[in-house]
Order: sequence, then C-alpha cells, then structure tokens
Amino acid sequence: MVDYRRRVVGHVFQTINLVPTLSAAENVGLAMIALGRSGGERKKRVAELLDRVGLTNRASHKPEELNGGEQQRVALAAALANDPELILADEPTGELDTMNSKIVVDYLKKVNQKLGKTIIMVTHDPTVARSCNRIIRIEDGVIKAETTPTTVSEGATPLTIIDYLKNEIAEIDTQIVQLEADFKADKMTSDSYVTAKLKRSQTRESFKEELHKLGVTVT
Repeated sequence: MVDYRRRVVGHVFQTINLVPTLSAAENVGLAMIALGRSGGERKKRVAELLDRVGLTNRASHKPEELNGGEQQRVALAAALANDPELILADEPTGELDTMNSKIVVDYLKKVNQKLGKTIIMVTHDPTVARSCNRIIRIEDGVIKAETTPTTVSEGATPLTIIDYLKNEIAEIDTQIVQLEADFKADKMTSDSYVTAKLKRSQTRESFKEELHKLGVTVT
C-alpha cells in the first residue's frame, strides 16, 4: 500500500506540507528519493516541475522564504513528482487569499486538462468548487447531491454559498422544465423522464435544506 500511494497517488494538503529545512527543489525531489530514482533523474524532473508551476527562480528558497501561494505551488509540484495518476487535494486553497487561491486552482485545472491527471478536491469554497467538472456534496459521510457547475466568467465577483445554492436551484428548475418539454415531445421515455426528474428534484430539495440551515427560504 505504501508503494501504491507513492506511485499512483499525489497529495496536496490545506496545511502546506513542506519540510521547513529543505529548499523548494529539495521538497519536490523528496518523494522521488523514496522510490529510489537517480540523482540525475530527480534533478531533471524537479527542474521541469518547478518550471511548470512558475517557480524556477525560487528553487533554492526554503518554505519560510515563500508566500502561501508559492508554498502551495511547490506542494503541487511535489505531489506530481512521481507522475501519479490521481491527485487528492484536501482544501488546497483553505489558507490562501483570493489571488493565490485562483493561481493554485488554475494550476490544478492545467494539471487535469494538459497532463490528464484525475483530481479529487475537498473544498468549502463554492467559487473553487465551480472550477471543477463535477460537484458532489457530502454531509456526514453521505452523498447528498451531485451537480455539474456552470462556468464562472473571468473577473466575476466571487459567489457566496447562498448565491451558489440559489443559482443551482434555478438551473435545476430550468432543467426540469426542459425535461417536461422533451417528454411531451416524445424525445424520451416515461421511465427516463421519471428517473431524471426524480434525481433533479432530490438534488433541488437537498439544496433547499442547505439554504434553510443558512436562514434562507426557497419555495
């Protein structure tokens, strides 16, 4: 299992998990030492990864000499060191300001889109969540809802969780209306219609419950 985690899974943490006495380059190369990779191979890979996250000129700096966003980008490079298939990101923007959060999320998107890595990210920030392809809301270990986010335009004002939930409910209402139109036009079977409508209605109800907890009532 240890070998599997080293080879297949990369980790990015909320509390930036870098060794304080090592430089950025040394932190990135650390995981490769565990797999017994040669010094030459490590040096080449570290240079490539630091360039990819835009920190080539910070390679010799220790974590305390980097800002929060830079530290998290070093952590992301370290997570990619052994070229894993999966990245698990636990609140990777939780300790960052808005600007650095956007930088880190943009890098995660590039890792997904350009390197083909699967990324599973935990976040309480709705704006960060909307950068993903799928949003799954979990409560007490149980999946309560799943939705596909709409695109947030560049420069848009970050949404509050209330705005996000209201927008999702409005989107679900639109989808239900379209489902009814497709069913009446014989574009789908009754079973498909009932299943699709039930799924969306359950998701809508889950979002309503969440809004209710926040003191907002939606009909």
